[in-house]
Amino acid sequence: MKKIILSALLLLPLFLLSACTTALPGEEVMQNLVNRSADLDSYHQFVAFRTTTTKEDLNGATTVNEQYTTADATLFPEEKTGYGKRINKNNPYPATKSEFYVTAEVGYVRTDDADWTAYATPDVPLASLQVYPLETFIELSQIIETYGTLERKGDEYVLHFSGSDDALNKEINYLFQTFPAERTDYDIEIRLDAETFYLSDFSYRSIVTQADQKAVSTTELTGEFDLYDQAKKLKSTPVFDSASSVPETSDSSF
Repeated sequence: MKKIILSALLLLPLFLLSACTTALPGEEVMQNLVNRSADLDSYHQFVAFRTTTTKEDLNGATTVNEQYTTADATLFPEEKTGYGKRINKNNPYPATKSEFYVTAEVGYVRTDDADWTAYATPDVPLASLQVYPLETFIELSQIIETYGTLERKGDEYVLHFSGSDDALNKEINYLFQTFPAERTDYDIEIRLDAETFYLSDFSYRSIVTQADQKAVSTTELTGEFDLYDQAKKLKSTPVFDSASSVPETSDSSF
């Protein structure tokens, strides 16, 4: 009898620990993600985008074309401001480096240390630099929750989808404003912090096979998010009237 009671007492803490880490329903997790992210003052993100196309020509020779982009940005959604850097590489051409600084009234961009160029519409630099905002990946999370799986793993929620699905394919291409291909295979994983419900990192891969053109296109998108409500602003407003004017950052994002 004593052994039974002792065994029960030993199992009780394990039961309580398990209850404390029970996964919430997917709909509740997504709602927490949306609600917590809507009130953000600031955040930092690093996103890398790579496309690789392998194609066989009429002579049977295989050609490979690769493009990649890395974007490191600190954004303040409520104030509609942000700053960061971006690197573009399109083989076989040399890589180019861009810097941007955006306020609610105007945006500035410069490439390879040239003069700053001002835009009347602040959204132009962000759009031209393809710095996908956090909202894009929140929507992607909602899509994966609908078509894939969501699991609680330790202190994280992990969303995952692997395979092909016509409905999912249409939603993802609409999200990224691209044209859907008939045969697309995906492997997507998104991780959320289980305590704060903030998005921490993601990996995205799509493979489009065009058998009639003997071509395969692979898109890889990876990213990390941090400094939620802790990202720092520029120490002072930069001056953009000369090529030597460089925004001075006050955090270690770069």
